[in-house]
Amino acid sequence: MVPYGSTQSERELMARALALLFAAGGMLVLLTLVLPHAGDTDELALALPPLLAFAVAGALTALGPRATIAALQLYLFGGSVLISGCVLVGGGSAALYPILYLLVSSYAFFFFSLRAALVQIIACGALFALVLLLTSDTRFEAATWVMVLGTIAVGGMLVGRLVAAVRAQAADVAAVSQMAGSSDASVALRATCEGVAASLGADVAIMLEPAPDGDGLTVAAMAGSAESGLVFTGERARGALEVAYKQGVTALMETDEAPRGVHRFEGTALGLAQPVLRQGEAVAVLAVAWTSPRRSLPNRARTVALLFAAEASLALDRAEAAAQDRERQALEINDNIVQGLVVAKYSAQRGNVDGAIDAIDDTLVRARKLISDQLAEVLSGRGIRPGDLARAEAAGVEAGLNAPARTPRPGSPR
Repeated sequence: MVPYGSTQSERELMARALALLFAAGGMLVLLTLVLPHAGDTDELALALPPLLAFAVAGALTALGPRATIAALQLYLFGGSVLISGCVLVGGGSAALYPILYLLVSSYAFFFFSLRAALVQIIACGALFALVLLLTSDTRFEAATWVMVLGTIAVGGMLVGRLVAAVRAQAADVAAVSQMAGSSDASVALRATCEGVAASLGADVAIMLEPAPDGDGLTVAAMAGSAESGLVFTGERARGALEVAYKQGVTALMETDEAPRGVHRFEGTALGLAQPVLRQGEAVAVLAVAWTSPRRSLPNRARTVALLFAAEASLALDRAEAAAQDRERQALEINDNIVQGLVVAKYSAQRGNVDGAIDAIDDTLVRARKLISDQLAEVLSGRGIRPGDLARAEAAGVEAGLNAPARTPRPGSPR
């Protein structure tokens, strides 16, 4: 997955969000000075970190899209330093300000990588430990340090987990949206297999359709190596595929090997078999699997498989509609040309040469219009690729023009 902050607009959002945190944190500290607080608080010294926070917020707002990830990490570390300063000069009110470390951890786990977020947490812990060593206002320093650091770490990790889930779902939707609009069934089914395998980090994905003779299922598309596809050959895996197709329900695929023990790291789960439904009936099966058995599949495996199977169903609908439309257009062209030529032949047989020529001209005009309309549809869609208009065989018009004229039979029209 592409890390957040790779685009200019994302970095601008990160800078503005960090500026908001600095401004909010400074405002909260100033409010504690207005409200009743400990009498030994150095109010002048405590007012300095909020003022610096407001200055940093202004700088971040001006920096905007020019901010780099490294610069934002340094600014966030500066925020931890300001919070530590508030704790240092807070006196009897010092216990209020470590809560602000939670803003640091939430921002870090929301926008930064896991490694960078952990670095910020470690920095917070080191700064807070240093402050506790330099002051004597806090009792039970070790317990206080553990509670503060544990709270900000757990809160930040929770934010990071939720953000990761949301971004993964957004990536799945983006991958599915790229498949939308394709009327080529083979291309859409292969894109489905590639998309579901990439989203789940699976080793292989296949799309199975009924065999032409109606006996069993056959592979219509696949993503992954042929060796990885061997996971579907097990008896229990084939049974899951059959259940998914015949019953129209999601089935768990398991290995045929018996587990070696309850403490074994590896499990028996191989993957999922997700039916592709059309009008409530299974018309195909989307199967995704890993080559190494595991105890459990990813929590989002069923949701992702269902999402891509639904798009595959729509792709099959589009392919069928496109085939019917092409058939209709072919019949329309055939009817117009055949009917025009029949009229021309009938007129020629009756000796009405002018009528035959008019009928042929009218047929050519209608044929050109129908072909032009079809070409316009192609151009408005995928466009014409090289070789699309190449003839399967040479036209015979030139041969017909160079052929010697036949002597008309007695009684035939001239």
